[in-house]
Amino acid sequence: MDWQNERDMLERLATLQKSTPPRKEFVESLRTMLEQETSRVGKKGRLFMNPLTAGMTAVVIAFGFGLYIMAGMGQNELMDPQVTATSSHQLPAHPVYEQAKKLLQELAGREASEYAVNGMLSNTDTGVVVMNKTVNNIPVLEDQYTFTIDQAGRNHKKEVRTNDTTGMVFPDPKKAMPVKKAEQIFGQSARLLYSEWEGRLQYEFPFSGDIDAITGEIYPTEHYHPDYSLVDMPPIPVKPGGIKLVAPDIEEADRLFREWGFEPPFSIVIQEGSGVHTYKMETRTKQKMELIVVTDTGKILNYRYENIHEKKEKLPHPKLENVQEAAKQFQKYLPLDTKELLLGSATRRGNTETYQFFKSHQGVPIMGGYTVHFDVDRKQVIGIIPTYAMEPKQLPDKNKAMSREDATNVYVTHRPLRLVYKLMENPTTGRLEPRLVYHIYYHDTPLYMVDALTGEWVRS
Repeated sequence: MDWQNERDMLERLATLQKSTPPRKEFVESLRTMLEQETSRVGKKGRLFMNPLTAGMTAVVIAFGFGLYIMAGMGQNELMDPQVTATSSHQLPAHPVYEQAKKLLQELAGREASEYAVNGMLSNTDTGVVVMNKTVNNIPVLEDQYTFTIDQAGRNHKKEVRTNDTTGMVFPDPKKAMPVKKAEQIFGQSARLLYSEWEGRLQYEFPFSGDIDAITGEIYPTEHYHPDYSLVDMPPIPVKPGGIKLVAPDIEEADRLFREWGFEPPFSIVIQEGSGVHTYKMETRTKQKMELIVVTDTGKILNYRYENIHEKKEKLPHPKLENVQEAAKQFQKYLPLDTKELLLGSATRRGNTETYQFFKSHQGVPIMGGYTVHFDVDRKQVIGIIPTYAMEPKQLPDKNKAMSREDATNVYVTHRPLRLVYKLMENPTTGRLEPRLVYHIYYHDTPLYMVDALTGEWVRS
């Protein structure tokens, strides 16, 4: 994703804020997606990703997020088409399935008999039919035909992604662990979170990947929703100032850059966009920064710095004194009701460490965090991205939450684990080999959660 595309997405987000504000989870998901997209492109093995991450990523970003924006966001009544797709192995008869079978016969000839409709990936309402090759009556995800057929059944689009599995040895499905055991492994990823906007306590299932059906090994893949995992560090007490972190004009942008330790003289250029504008700052030592804000309100949407070319790495054990100093420098921008912060993910790139801070209630993280960039050499905060603030609601008592096991049962009812074959590279031989895995279809597109008090299936 280039910077222009990123800016276009932020401009659409800013335009939306003039009418119906987007949900906080969406904003945080967008930010996460923007940060991950650059590192995602070009990674090894992308050719053999599962159909969702490989074949639908562009649709999720360009269409799924765009649909949220056009729809005004936060409209939970919008139907997720995949929820309506049957999850039964015995699919009901449907004209669109029959049409797809005819098209497959024309394309694959004798081999057409080796393929079957995948009801979890197909959607008769939109005319999308996915047909996977099957071995032992189990779909092979990397070998499929996808047809999109119009209502009249005349015009269609096709996408073919096949792999030669000749000579491959497929694991015996009789050796697979019971699905209940796989569900238990999956349920261990559940996290208890507060949604301040909704006044809700909920379980999030951030696990993204597959569970080896024989060994129980987890094969993770990337996902596009925020990371609410916490670093093993005690809560950080703060003295909030209640000051709004905004940059409505160039004077305030200048003040922020000075506060973040950039020595003048430096130049600031404003680049106008649709609903947003960008302050592009460059120091006399050629350091470059970008601060993207909403034009009408000055709310900060994104912040980034250049001239650091080292690879970003996870930082599982940041120094406590650095984290405390970063919190001390930006605490004046925290809401007055903030008593402590929890440290989420931490990364390092060059001499800059990036911390995700979360407010908490009863020791549980509140969704929507603060991103703080900290120069460890100068002990100086050099940039802040605030959470998307809305009027908070009263938060429920965490002691009334259902168990993780009960929440998992609710989740897998709507997003069942299915036994599939996936072609994965053997790190020893470098060859593709079929693995028998429990796969979660549409595990995070869109992100669903479970209300921890009511058991409601919640769409973010």
